[in-house]
Amino acid sequence: MTEKKRPIQRSIIVGCAVFILILCLMLSAQSYLQFSNALYRQCQLRLSEVISYVEEHIDEEDLNRCIIMRQTSEKYDELQELLNGMVDTFDLSYLYICFPSGNEMVNVVSATSQAERDRGEQDMALWEVEQGYPNEVVALYQKAWKLGELTFFQSESDYGTCYTGCTSLRTHSGSTFALLCADVYVNDLKNSVHRFFFLNAGITILLGLIFGVLLVNWLRRNVTEPVAALEKSTRQFAEKSHGTAELRRLRFEKPELESWNEVSSLADAIAKMTEDIKKHVESLYSAEVRAKSAKIEAEDMSRIAYQDALTHVKNKSAYNVKAKELAGQIEKFSAEFAIVMVDVNFLKRVNDTYGHEYGDKYLIGACEIICEVFKHSPVYRVGGDEFLAVLQGHDYEQRDALMLQLKERFRGSDDKSLQPWENFSAACGIGVYQLGDSVEQVFQNADEEMYRNKVEMKGGRD
Repeated sequence: MTEKKRPIQRSIIVGCAVFILILCLMLSAQSYLQFSNALYRQCQLRLSEVISYVEEHIDEEDLNRCIIMRQTSEKYDELQELLNGMVDTFDLSYLYICFPSGNEMVNVVSATSQAERDRGEQDMALWEVEQGYPNEVVALYQKAWKLGELTFFQSESDYGTCYTGCTSLRTHSGSTFALLCADVYVNDLKNSVHRFFFLNAGITILLGLIFGVLLVNWLRRNVTEPVAALEKSTRQFAEKSHGTAELRRLRFEKPELESWNEVSSLADAIAKMTEDIKKHVESLYSAEVRAKSAKIEAEDMSRIAYQDALTHVKNKSAYNVKAKELAGQIEKFSAEFAIVMVDVNFLKRVNDTYGHEYGDKYLIGACEIICEVFKHSPVYRVGGDEFLAVLQGHDYEQRDALMLQLKERFRGSDDKSLQPWENFSAACGIGVYQLGDSVEQVFQNADEEMYRNKVEMKGGRD
């Protein structure tokens, strides 16, 4: 008899441990996201109230005039005082109005906290260029400028993680002339989220371990030990009956079980089954015939599963199998192949203009061209309008000539007698395996060359 390599009790313990660990991590991650989102929503609400209050006290036309003239006004000075007071009242890191200019941020009005004033710092001047903004942070302000609505984003600085609420200021004509922004540092917020996560994860894992121990102990009494006893009796029965032609010797010694569950019922069923074996011998042949028929059906289903229903070439699942085969050849240093990517152009135009029936004809015709050119290679449909061919052997050796032929066939024709779904156009690219490449790298190289070909065609759009 085959030696037990994976005892069921060990498998149950390992399975329970893995399941409980994954469940605990998932619950902890969910709690982390909920808690983090709640804290950030509170932060957004706080910044939104500040920005809304400041907006109500801004004279947009006067402020825009100050920017254009580069001169302050009485209302500008009142706004400066308002911002100075609010930055301390609402415990903000920064409260300011600015606008992006190229890769720089230009100050309009910037609040100065009481602590900064006590250190002798002065309010920033109108049109003063603010230094130290990385390009990626300036890009966030530029994005908020284009959106024209209240936007929140997070950025990193030398002082920590900064969370910014930003909205555009507009003139009566609707044109944006500046951004009103409020910043808070969220270092403490992130630390609170992390502390919550680790505490919650620890409690969840502890409860999971307690539950796991109780579950494994219950399974041992009610499942694994009865199963082990049943396995022993069954193994003895198999050893005794192996090679015998005497059916009368096929008697199963049922173990004494006290589980009173499905294992006991299984033991009864096995005992009864040994008595019925004699009656079932004659049915074995018909069962074998049915098994062969089922195998043939399974093979047919497997073939269908790896074939594209529209074009009848291989599908993406079939390519995944081929990719594993190529990876095996790479590991054995026997790989010699190339991957050709083909992206059919104008499919959407044909579908939208003439209907999906003609779009299907367009795809089928394009696929036939690929199959004709690479007649010795498998062709796969890996996307709606994307095809792939794996070149080996003869086609691999003739790859350059075949690629020229393929591009010529897909260049499109000026023949007015051709219907749009008969005038085929596609972008093509090839990736050739080099020592050290992976299958994915060759695929990517083919995809990148295909994309360059699409750009060169200047008309290769879906």
